[in-house]
Amino acid sequence: MTVIRTGTDLTAVDDVVRGIATHGERYLARIFTDRERADSGDDPERLAARFAGKEAVVKLLRPSRADPLPLRDVAVVLDQDGAPTVELTGAAAALAEAIGCGPVSVSLSHERGLALATAVALTER
Repeated sequence: MTVIRTGTDLTAVDDVVRGIATHGERYLARIFTDRERADSGDDPERLAARFAGKEAVVKLLRPSRADPLPLRDVAVVLDQDGAPTVELTGAAAALAEAIGCGPVSVSLSHERGLALATAVALTER
C-alpha cells in the first residue's frame, strides 16, 4: 500500500541567530552540513529555512524517541537549478529505507523573521 507522509515545521530566525551568537562554529557544525552552509552563505534566514526543512523531514520519517536522528543526517541542499532538495545519510537514510520511503520533496519559505518548511514523500508499506 502506498502512503503519503508529510512533515512541516516553523522556525524563528531569531533562534538561529541566538544559536550562532551563543555557540558560534560549534552550533553551525553540529546542525548544518558544509554544503548547506555553502548554499546558504551562512545567512541566518536561509539557515533557519534549512533547519525547518530538516525538522519537517524528521517529522515525516517519524523516528522513535529512543533513536532520534542527528540533524546532520538530513541535508537540505540546492539542486543544479537552485531548488531545495533533500539528501539523507546515516541513520536518516537507514530509517527511510526501513519504512520504504521514496525520495523526499521539500518546500522552504522565509519571511518576517519566520522560516517554514513542508516535506512530502511516498512510502510503500
